Amino acid sequence: MDESADWRLRILILHRKDIANLEAGGGALHVHRVAKYLAQKGHKVTLICANYSGGKNGDNIDGVNIVRLGTKHSVYFLSPLHYLRKFKGKTDIIIDVINGPPWFSPLYSNVPKIVFQFQAFREVFLVELNKPLAFVLRSIEKFIPYVYQNTPVVTPSHSVKKELIDMGFSERNIFVIPPGIDLEKYGPGEKSHFPLVLYVGRLKKYKGLEYLIMAMRDVVKEVLDARLLIVGKGDYADELVSLTDKLGLKNIVKFNGYVSEEIKVELMQKAHVIVLPSVKEGWGIPIIEAAACGTPAIGTDTTGLRDSIIDGKTGFLVSYGEPKILGKKIVEILKNDGLRDKLSKNALRWARNFGWDKGLCKFETIVTAIGEGN
Repeated sequence: MDESADWRLRILILHRKDIANLEAGGGALHVHRVAKYLAQKGHKVTLICANYSGGKNGDNIDGVNIVRLGTKHSVYFLSPLHYLRKFKGKTDIIIDVINGPPWFSPLYSNVPKIVFQFQAFREVFLVELNKPLAFVLRSIEKFIPYVYQNTPVVTPSHSVKKELIDMGFSERNIFVIPPGIDLEKYGPGEKSHFPLVLYVGRLKKYKGLEYLIMAMRDVVKEVLDARLLIVGKGDYADELVSLTDKLGLKNIVKFNGYVSEEIKVELMQKAHVIVLPSVKEGWGIPIIEAAACGTPAIGTDTTGLRDSIIDGKTGFLVSYGEPKILGKKIVEILKNDGLRDKLSKNALRWARNFGWDKGLCKFETIVTAIGEGN
């Protein structure tokens, strides 16, 4: 019996990290939620990703088959070979997730494809990498629209869509589907008894956390009992801890590492403002999660965050790399109870637009139409 008869579509997803990876961030959570939904709809879903220390080569999580290959670097070279050995002729559609270097799957497979692109990474490469490597990856990125010519693209925000058009993608092939949150998990709670500033996410250089830490020097001059809590892990942690010590902010800035989902929700409820000072984002899921807890946000005026934050209504947008300006906005929210109350109520209303159901249904409709050749 033909294996394909047992499934609606055989879907192969290429993404560097799976949900069990300790370095998984919002992108991995988003991809997993999509993969899980597709599996629930009767599709056979396989994810090819990088392995990690202690990871199994094969796994199944929430009905999604996971194949882990090599490292976060070598997986890009190993995945084409693995596809040709194991999946050629057994795949109906590939979802090629570009959340860093591209996979370039059209170069070795002729099955229908969807590009799932979170953002363009030019600025991220410049911040995170040494100049020669950043130049190489930026040069490679320029080829993406040509390699994926006429391939449908799903992206999380309208500002990223504009960026992709500027890169050379056809506007008619781009679908904007914002990520969702589990609205039943989030809701307002009791605020901390001291002014609490919160960051939730990976500790990466491109996240701009050094500017948030610098901003706290000015914040505590105006709001003496203000504190910053940084939740998450990453390869930039040591530098951030050193900066905190150097600035004499050890009693002001606390690093909390990873926390459970339950604790994360509790912290978002307690926080008076959440800050995401990145150089680039595709969307900024913690912004909407916090909004659903009635917590306003401050973010960089960049892709993704321009969509998840309504400037002046659910929070504020500020220039990247400007700790003085960032500090002033934090102080404005912490000291002005009326403003904070208004932003909080607006954030709650805004967050209600972002349940998962509508976006996942739209994604599955696109996958089915392309995979079946409609």
